[in-house]
Amino acid sequence: MDKFQISIPQAMMLAISSITVTGHLLFIPVILNHSGRDSWLSLLLVLVPAALTAYVTAALAQKFPGCSVVEYAELAVGKWLGKLFAAVAIFYFFHDITISIRGFGEFFTSSVTPRTPILVFMTLIVLLAVYAARGGIETVARTNQVFLMCMIPIGVLASVLTHKDKDYLNFLPMLEHGIPPVLMGTLSLLSLYSTFFVMSMVFPHVSESGRKRLKWYSVLTILILIIMFLGPVTGPIAIFGEELSQGLSFPSFQILRDIKVGQLQRLDFIGILLWSLGSFAKISLFLYAACSGTAKLFGLNDYRSLTTPTGVLLIIVALYNNDSYVELYDFLMDVYPFYSTLIGMGLPCLLMIAAVWRGRMRGGAGGST
Repeated sequence: MDKFQISIPQAMMLAISSITVTGHLLFIPVILNHSGRDSWLSLLLVLVPAALTAYVTAALAQKFPGCSVVEYAELAVGKWLGKLFAAVAIFYFFHDITISIRGFGEFFTSSVTPRTPILVFMTLIVLLAVYAARGGIETVARTNQVFLMCMIPIGVLASVLTHKDKDYLNFLPMLEHGIPPVLMGTLSLLSLYSTFFVMSMVFPHVSESGRKRLKWYSVLTILILIIMFLGPVTGPIAIFGEELSQGLSFPSFQILRDIKVGQLQRLDFIGILLWSLGSFAKISLFLYAACSGTAKLFGLNDYRSLTTPTGVLLIIVALYNNDSYVELYDFLMDVYPFYSTLIGMGLPCLLMIAAVWRGRMRGGAGGST
């Protein structure tokens, strides 16, 4: 199995990349259609539950040092129930990859090169991800570190260039449609941030010195993610207004398309670069998590033999699981907020409660003897 170690900043960068790319590409329209001009309130409300998810995931890694969720699930709830929980986690990772692959393909075929078959883009991104995942978590982490250091300045530049076009009066009146739409937007964001749970497969590879600070760094990562989502969540409303922004499939990309700096126009290549690099990083990470978890679950010595067949299966599922972007969008709107939150946030919280309870029971039994 993979015995390489990574630093805690590298681990947190993996979390930032994987959540940011899916959020900016696929979830901004979902959040805007739920909460409208009050989406920024949803972003503020999600801070506490998202931080709790990250904190519990890190706390489990500290409670069971060197163990992934596949391994400590059995220690927390017993062998067979633990295997069931581990299988649910692996399915969660696998399914989230198919969403990212399909979203990546839909973005290119609808906004960049409509005449190219979606299968071409899906196959290319999976081939690259398989190659990276076979190199191990250290390869994925180091590659992502380089990409993220390029993506952040580009994102900041895009935000600065669009500032002159923003009208913050578009956010008035507040709470025009009441609290429920804001809460639904919060749940959608929470379902996105719940994918932080994938770090349960990464934390065992964090260096021993870094493990002592996992909880603090995990909460800090969520705070950074909240800040990184402020621009994409508020930008479409400030520039296009509520009604128009809710009708855009990829509002962040449309903003980049409309940027004009003197004679320099159509800076949409920035978005293409951002989401291509980010999608590669996320799919590589989740593919590693799914294959590594499967190998641990079935007692295989090396997960690498699973990467290629898993990659082929991912392409097939991503291709046939959704017939169109509209179907994928409906799933993200109506089902994913509940499904992802239940597993990504609910599962680690349940495992933590079970681990604490079992520890107290053992302590009580030891004390009575």
